[in-house]
Amino acid sequence: MKTVIIGAGLAGLSAAIKLKGDFLILEKESRPGGFCRTEIKNGFVFDYTGHLLHLRDEKIEKFITENFEGKLNKIKRKSFVFSYNVYTGYPYQVNNYGLPEKVIEENLIGFIRAKIRNKIESDNFKKWVISNFGGGIAKNFMFPYNEKLWKYPLEKLTINWMGRFVPSTTIENILKGLYKNNELNIGYNVYFYYPEKGGIESIINCLYKKVEKKVVLNAYVKKVDLLKKIVYYNDKSIKYDNLIVTMSLKEFLKLIDDKIATFYNKLKATSVYALNFGFISKEKIDKNWVYVPEKKFIFYRIGFPHTFSSFNAPAGYSSLFAEISFRDKIPANAKEKCINDLIKMGVIKKIKDIKLIYPMVLKDAYVIYDKERERVLPLIKEKIKKYDIYTAGRWGNWEYSSMEDAIKEGFEVADLINKKG
Repeated sequence: MKTVIIGAGLAGLSAAIKLKGDFLILEKESRPGGFCRTEIKNGFVFDYTGHLLHLRDEKIEKFITENFEGKLNKIKRKSFVFSYNVYTGYPYQVNNYGLPEKVIEENLIGFIRAKIRNKIESDNFKKWVISNFGGGIAKNFMFPYNEKLWKYPLEKLTINWMGRFVPSTTIENILKGLYKNNELNIGYNVYFYYPEKGGIESIINCLYKKVEKKVVLNAYVKKVDLLKKIVYYNDKSIKYDNLIVTMSLKEFLKLIDDKIATFYNKLKATSVYALNFGFISKEKIDKNWVYVPEKKFIFYRIGFPHTFSSFNAPAGYSSLFAEISFRDKIPANAKEKCINDLIKMGVIKKIKDIKLIYPMVLKDAYVIYDKERERVLPLIKEKIKKYDIYTAGRWGNWEYSSMEDAIKEGFEVADLINKKG
C-alpha cells in the first residue's frame, strides 16, 4: 500500500481526498469523524462540543462548500463573557461596558500601565498576559478563565499556542469598549459556518462518502513496525510506503519500538467533560456561547447549539452544552454542580425545565504547551519522518488548532506524498 492513514477525522479524510495513488484509512471507531461527531437524542442535536467552522482560507472554504451536500448557515458570532453577574461582549479586553466601575478602572489603568512600560515578556503565558494586558484584565478574566480551562500552572505554559486565539488590542479599542454600542469585530471567529441539519458530523459524512470504500472501521492499531513499515491492526497487518498519523501522537508513540517512544509522557493534555442539556426556556436566547471565568462556576464555557441551527432542538425547546475541564478525573458531583450553577446564572430557571441531560468526555481535548512539549515535539517529528511517517491534525501534530487547520494540514501532507511520486 502506498499510503496508510491512521484516523478518519477531518485531517485524515482531507488527506485521503487529495492523495494520488492507493491508500487505506484505519479508523478505530465504528464511524468516522473523531471528535468532529454528533449525537442526536430525542430530537436534540449535540456535537462534541462547540465544533464550528471558522473559515479564513478561500481554498478550504471552497473545498467544504463544494463537497457538502446540505445547506451551511453563515452566522455572525454572538459570544459573551459572564462575570460580576454581567454579560459583556467578547473579546473581554475590548468589551468592558456594564462591568462594575472598580473593575473597569482596574482593567483600564492596568492596560495603560502595561503600554507605558512597553515591554512584552514572552517567557511564559502568565508573564505575557501581565505585560500585554496589565494586572486588571489578568486578574478579572485572563488568569481565572485560563486556570479553569487548562488546569495547569499558567507560569508553565508557553505562548506558542496563542496565535489568533488570544487577540491583542489597543488603548483606543479598550476605550471604545466602554460604550454600550461597541461594534468592534475582533478575533479570528467573527463569522462561522454550521450545517443547517445533522450537526457538525454531516460535514464528515459528506467527505467520508468520497473515500468510504478505502476506510476500515473498527480497526484498532496495535503496533507499528518502523523498520519493516508494517501496521498491525486487529488480527491483520498491512505494509506501507508512507504513513499519515492523525491519531493522538502520544498514543502513537506507545505503538512503536524506538527510544523516541519514551517521550510520550512528556506530552500532556487537558480533557473535557461536557454536559449537554435539552430544556424549556421561556425567554429567547440570543447568545451562541459564553465564557465563564469566575471560579465559583464549575464550567469555563457554555454554548447554545439551537442558536447555530433551529434544527438542533425540537420546537419549543432550547439546548446547551457546558464544558468542564479536568486532568486526572472528572470533578466529583460535576453534574449536580453544573445544574446548580446554570440555575445560579439564570440560564435554566428550574430543574424541572430540564428535559434531557447527555454527558460526553473528550479525552486530551486541549494540548498543553509547556517547555517539555517544545523540547520533545521537534525531536519526535524529525525521528519518525525518517521512516516516512507524517502527522496532521490537532492530535497528530499535538497542537491547539481549528477544524480549518485540520483540513489544511491534511492537504499539506497529501501534497508532500504526491510530490514524492
